Amino acid sequence: MALSTSRSAARLARQAPRCCKAQPVTPSFRPAAAFSTSEARRSEYPDARPRWSYTPERMKAPFSPHITKDPARSVWHVNDDPKKLDEVLNRFLGHDGERILPEELKWLAVTHKSFDQGRRGFNDRLAFLGRQICALECTQSIITSPPAFIEPENDPFAHRRKPFEDSVLLSVDNLSARQPNDIFSLAKLAKLAVDTGLNQVVRWKPRMPDNIKGSGLEPVMSGAVYAIVGAVALQNGGKMASRIVRERIMKRLRS
Repeated sequence: MALSTSRSAARLARQAPRCCKAQPVTPSFRPAAAFSTSEARRSEYPDARPRWSYTPERMKAPFSPHITKDPARSVWHVNDDPKKLDEVLNRFLGHDGERILPEELKWLAVTHKSFDQGRRGFNDRLAFLGRQICALECTQSIITSPPAFIEPENDPFAHRRKPFEDSVLLSVDNLSARQPNDIFSLAKLAKLAVDTGLNQVVRWKPRMPDNIKGSGLEPVMSGAVYAIVGAVALQNGGKMASRIVRERIMKRLRS
């Protein structure tokens, strides 16, 4: 038994070098692939289209599973002119408003998820950030205003209690009479979007093109307003976004 085992081991030892010589030796490493932002990648595609202007090919299905009942409802045209978008941003953000945001972020802020099935990105997260900034600025504006709280009349327990009063806390009671939702209502934000021309550049697809308001015009336009604020905060910081909320949005909503 020991002799046969040693012969098998010797035969395997003689065959191993033959197999190694017959097979080509492949290198143990591979060159690193170039990233999409590298110079090699950019030189390979010198005329690449911006991301906002087209739907990625790999996100397109060979056929549409949606059955259109009324083909007229599928027809809806959106803005694709960068100059028109810059003009609206100048009216909305002020002088040189087009320079506050980069190109991709501009289009992302004015793109609703109903447009192109959300395949080009949409502004939900930017709108969430902008909504929190607007609520914060509006709350600070309310509690720093002169006290406007009126004591209730015919209070049967007025002679039995004496509430704590402080000059610093008197304005906090303003929140009992007015909330940020009263200023940043959907109707007011939609009217602001129409007055500044923002409704002409927001990319969305209404469910009923013949009934824009019933398709959700006010929520879409208010989301675009919030998204622009969130984009400014993301790109330039909260200080500039807060200034835009106070000077460019709240003044118009209160006027």
